[in-house]
Amino acid sequence: MKQIKVRCIDSFEEFNIDNGRLICAVNVGEELVADLHEESEEYYAMDSEGREVCVGYLNSLGTLKLFEDSFELVEEGADTE
Repeated sequence: MKQIKVRCIDSFEEFNIDNGRLICAVNVGEELVADLHEESEEYYAMDSEGREVCVGYLNSLGTLKLFEDSFELVEEGADTE
């Protein structure tokens, strides 16, 4: 499974539209390690409370695109088992 490390450059919180419940929260400077979910081609990490955060995806050309303007790529990891 491929991994990337991203740094949050702009704090944000996401809420569920239906019930207003907090889905995730990330602060400036936090570094997150995200794993590639091959089925969806999206990268997911965990916030400090263990909630899932989608940080990016692979486009149709296989190029990494980060979600939001809130993240910057720190490093791309090797495949892991």
